[in-house]
Amino acid sequence: MIAGAGFRRLPLTVQTAYSDLLARLQEDAVLELGGTPVLRDRGGRKYWYSVQRLADHSIERYLGPDNEVRERVERAQGVKEDLKQREKQRTRLVHMCREGGLPRVDAQTGKVLLALSKAGIFRLRGVLVGTHAFRCYPALLGVEIPEAYAVTEDIDVAAFRSISVALDDHLDPALEDALRQIGPFIARPGLHGHATAWRDHDSGILVELLTPNEGPDRDEPLELPSMGAFAQPLRFLDYVIHEPTQAVALYRSGVLVNIPQPARYAVHKLIVAARRAQTASAKAGKDIEQAAALIRVLAEDRPDELEQALVEARDRGPSWQRELHRGARRLPPDAASALREVVGAAAEE
Repeated sequence: MIAGAGFRRLPLTVQTAYSDLLARLQEDAVLELGGTPVLRDRGGRKYWYSVQRLADHSIERYLGPDNEVRERVERAQGVKEDLKQREKQRTRLVHMCREGGLPRVDAQTGKVLLALSKAGIFRLRGVLVGTHAFRCYPALLGVEIPEAYAVTEDIDVAAFRSISVALDDHLDPALEDALRQIGPFIARPGLHGHATAWRDHDSGILVELLTPNEGPDRDEPLELPSMGAFAQPLRFLDYVIHEPTQAVALYRSGVLVNIPQPARYAVHKLIVAARRAQTASAKAGKDIEQAAALIRVLAEDRPDELEQALVEARDRGPSWQRELHRGARRLPPDAASALREVVGAAAEE
């Protein structure tokens, strides 16, 4: 069916297969840790941990905030199938999603995402950002997005330093060790001596760890204790990775990842495009293409989410308003019109 905004919706069978795949991965993320889910109170907030009791001590692994993962924990406790059988079922669902036209993950990128996932980077609140996150949106939104088929090598993962400090858990193995288990990844130290990126010598894939720059602008990397690594601070990043959602990277039996909310991603891309240097016009163009593709869908299907994301960005001050306006002026006419309709409807309420 062709929607009014000019995008094509995915067949219901594909949407159903993807929803089932996502739910199964969320359940299996709890089951695969083993142990017993336990609710802990940390600083007045409740979090789930998986507790595995050994001979003389216990191991606790972080699962997530109570309001986000309680339902997944309860569903997992009702699962009766063997994990191997469930993995086979997930593989069939991944195949169905791929055959239905959803963007697939290439083998080397899939290996990296799977290794990061097994080490716990997404369980520990790491968020996949950039084009690899964008390629997850067609399945999440139930539509075809031609721009999502663009090939990219870089894999960017972002995390809040405050959360990394507070989690009382860590990657196993550490980030650099997890990468070197799958390829000759070489650390790339920055100007301040700490590596925040690693490149695979064979495939050329670059994995970079990022964190929000929440204070005055700074260039020196910040340590993320839960990741066992340093991250490059970036401005405006806290906005896009706030309250992420979960999605599936279509590799093997599926990889559960955290990605930004689509409306936040679209608004953030407008701001990023406006801030690109003139020498990075190609990247700015890709930013605008991705923002426009999401705005077309969100303006029709999720206008409230898009409105809320715009309002929050504008409320952050004059510099945010200025960059957002500059980015919006570069949108193609149909996406710009859709954005104006959302803004106009909000103003009339």
